[in-house]
Amino acid sequence: LKKNPVAGSAWDTVFKAANTDFSRPVINNNNSNDDVNCLAAAIVYARTGNNLYREKVISALEYNVSKGNPGFDSNGILTWCRNTGAYALAADLIGYHNRQIEEWFRNMVEVYRDPENHNNTVEEVFYRRANNWGTQAFGTLCAVYAYLGDRTTLQRIRNYWVQMVTGPNPGATYGSDISWHADPENLRLINPAGSVKEGINIDGIMPDDMRRNGSFSNPPPKAVTSYHWEALQGIISGARILERYDPELSIWEIGDKAILRAVKILETDWKTKYN
Repeated sequence: LKKNPVAGSAWDTVFKAANTDFSRPVINNNNSNDDVNCLAAAIVYARTGNNLYREKVISALEYNVSKGNPGFDSNGILTWCRNTGAYALAADLIGYHNRQIEEWFRNMVEVYRDPENHNNTVEEVFYRRANNWGTQAFGTLCAVYAYLGDRTTLQRIRNYWVQMVTGPNPGATYGSDISWHADPENLRLINPAGSVKEGINIDGIMPDDMRRNGSFSNPPPKAVTSYHWEALQGIISGARILERYDPELSIWEIGDKAILRAVKILETDWKTKYN
């Protein structure tokens, strides 16, 4: 981080976000930017040492602690899966630790439940949902457990993700439409390398998010899907955290570079053929 410039369009974007008001953050709003704005302030502090931004982050974190269980909007626990991880990254960047904030992060992923969505916790969403809900939970869990220094749990989360990719399915659930899977008898989070169906390359497709845009068809119903990309957001953030926490936990090479293949199928292969 220290090597990155404090000038240019990327810095201007981060700096602008850091200067917004996120003092009363809203975690239970699917469209809230409070989480990324808080993270931006933590980045500005870590890069410049300006304590103004550290204090802004602490204020937001303490507000979260004071609220406890933040409740839900109409999107349920997905909002927590999306938003919580950024606060853990922010707390880590400013070096902020105390019993209350650490307990709050554990509660957010292990204790607080969504009664409208099978009474799941964020951690249970990851273990059960093989789609963007589960992958967003994966990114947040990696952020939280890395912040807490809980390598044992981080390893368990990582290993479960690996098994979802390499098989056999460790217990994750899929929708009833499994037409995008390369092998309906061997369900995977990301289709294996070399997967082809009815002449279409589906190597790298994430079946349980692709089916939300329509069942398998030739040509595909839509080349670049928002669900597929959103699922990748959680995976990529989790992968980056694992790599930085401990290179031995890296997942970039898993499943014949499954993450890269999941990007490539949409960004190059299908974009060229079907757009």
